[in-house]
Amino acid sequence: MLRIASRSLAAAILGTLLFSGCGNNPYEPGEAAKPILFRAMSDDPRTLDPTVSYSAGIEAQTVDAIYPSFYHYHFLKQSPFKLEPMLGAREPERRVYAFEANGKSGQGEAWRFTLKKGLRFQDDPCFPGGKGREVVAKDILYAFRRMADPAVPCPVLGFFEDKILGFSDYIKANRARQEKKQKADYDVPVEGLWLDLSDPHTFEIRLNQPYPQLKFLMAMHFTTPIAREAAEKYGKDLARHPVGCGPYILKEWTQKKRIVLTVNPNRMEEFYPSEGEPGDREAGLLADAGKRLPLNEKVIYTAMRESTTSWNMFSQGYLDAYGVTQENYSQVVSRAGSLTPEMKAKGITLSKVVDPGISYLLFNMEDPVIGGYTPQKRKLRQAISLSLDAQAFLDLFSQGNGKLAQSLIPPGLFGYDENYKNPYRQYEPNLKRAKELLAEAGYPNGVDKKTGEKLTIYYDNAGVTAAGRQYAGLLIKQVSRLGIKVESRPWRPIVWQARVDKGQFQFISYGWLADYPDPENFVFLLYGPNKRPGPNHTNYNNAEYNKLFEKMRAMEDSPARRVLIEKMRAIAVEDCPMVYMEHGEDLALNYNWLKNAKIHSIANDVTKYRRVDGPTRADSQSKWNRPILWPILVFGVLLYLGSIPAANTIKQRRTRRLRRDSSETEVKS
Repeated sequence: MLRIASRSLAAAILGTLLFSGCGNNPYEPGEAAKPILFRAMSDDPRTLDPTVSYSAGIEAQTVDAIYPSFYHYHFLKQSPFKLEPMLGAREPERRVYAFEANGKSGQGEAWRFTLKKGLRFQDDPCFPGGKGREVVAKDILYAFRRMADPAVPCPVLGFFEDKILGFSDYIKANRARQEKKQKADYDVPVEGLWLDLSDPHTFEIRLNQPYPQLKFLMAMHFTTPIAREAAEKYGKDLARHPVGCGPYILKEWTQKKRIVLTVNPNRMEEFYPSEGEPGDREAGLLADAGKRLPLNEKVIYTAMRESTTSWNMFSQGYLDAYGVTQENYSQVVSRAGSLTPEMKAKGITLSKVVDPGISYLLFNMEDPVIGGYTPQKRKLRQAISLSLDAQAFLDLFSQGNGKLAQSLIPPGLFGYDENYKNPYRQYEPNLKRAKELLAEAGYPNGVDKKTGEKLTIYYDNAGVTAAGRQYAGLLIKQVSRLGIKVESRPWRPIVWQARVDKGQFQFISYGWLADYPDPENFVFLLYGPNKRPGPNHTNYNNAEYNKLFEKMRAMEDSPARRVLIEKMRAIAVEDCPMVYMEHGEDLALNYNWLKNAKIHSIANDVTKYRRVDGPTRADSQSKWNRPILWPILVFGVLLYLGSIPAANTIKQRRTRRLRRDSSETEVKS
């Protein structure tokens, strides 16, 4: 019995020691030393359907890793950004195109595209024998047709609806079929979607107007080749079962846990660039020149909803890169503005780039309380705009990194005016002008003159993290100084985005990062036909603004184009569907084992260029996360010593029992 107790105690101590040595490494043994990129995601992507996806971050990076497009941006050459063919065999040919449509004739523009030969889709059960077939021109034209399917909510449909010949009629016909509960017809001829029957790799997009931005849209995943076999086999499940021809394929998606991408055996031959910008070679960004992409065999995104968890994982070396946020800024950057000694000691570097983007607050223009175009509704929104101190948000959540926004267009893009001052973004601590406008809107001191009740507005948000709640708290505090009651309605990010797309909100925070480096990509956020689920989430619709936009978008950069942009700005400022907040900066932390970590502020396909030095990472993880065993050993010794009296007691009881049994045996005999 004593021996059994001692063995149990030893086993318990040994088990405790072994358990303490396991640590919190979330990956399989040996993975740290392999060329695998480890990243965190705060929530699952909303969708991986390239026709539907329009979110930045992990979702966009995942979609673009699977679904490449005709063009892509040069990874290293970013001043200015450089577009070059990726799936394209060469630059498209452009020519004037004479057309007749709906009894009208005119001159448009035809773009002739040719794909590289030998491109193949990934292997998938949707294809005969499970083997991916060749990518041809009809696969890109199918992507355009799929945008016109009402069952597939494409957020950029408005970009093409009024430009591709016959596309508007095709869309209307499909909507009519939907009302009759019929599926969209993908085989109806559309004049603007022309297939060269003599060459399966060539197609044309025929437009009823000049549209220079088409080249940018052909670099987005909305125009990626889509296999009809995959779309018809998986239907809505294509959102979770992507079938592309990119450098990676989706190997695993366990919701609320992780996403795993692995190298696509059928990928095209694509190589790391051999040229860059001044300083790139010295920074080691050309060390992999000429190597076949992608440079990592696997990418793993692990779900970590709480930022504290993901930050701790990065600090321990279990994540290769991490964004600088309001929550970790003081641990990362010193008062001098450089990395802290602790960060430098771990071989961490800081990347910083000015975003071609903007953050803003927007109103639902169809909301009966806060929307509308009457003078009173405008003044209500203008008053709220004047109550918000964007500098306070910039200081608290971005540590002052960024620039206050006065209009939609960010620095670095044509049409930006650093001297312009928005009359409704000039914050006054006493809120004098804001309160005057609020009274003129019918709410003196925040009270509705008609009902005598305090005005209540609802701030819908995705502020489920500590920082998100803090942001909502500051916003509510500032607006409430007008006398208005503001209530926060937080949702999970994926639920919040769905509500935004459906217009189920009153007042939200949002942001826009350039899809492409042209002012049209920002001022179109207020273009009426781009209404939800398109990029115009406010559903703002001003006829004069729309006309100016339609004229401006077809122009090359020029003084005349700038004049139109300024007129549009004046209209939008007075209607005030948005509260412009800031043009931010992107700060990222990278370990020294993560190579080619240059930030690209527009492209989402950069994952294929990253390279991980696995052995260096594994060695660092081992050094930083060694189990501390001495407390366990001390505890084990104390536990053992404390057990000796108990063991002696057990021994004595066992001895007494044996004696009693012996005496009873003698009597019986």
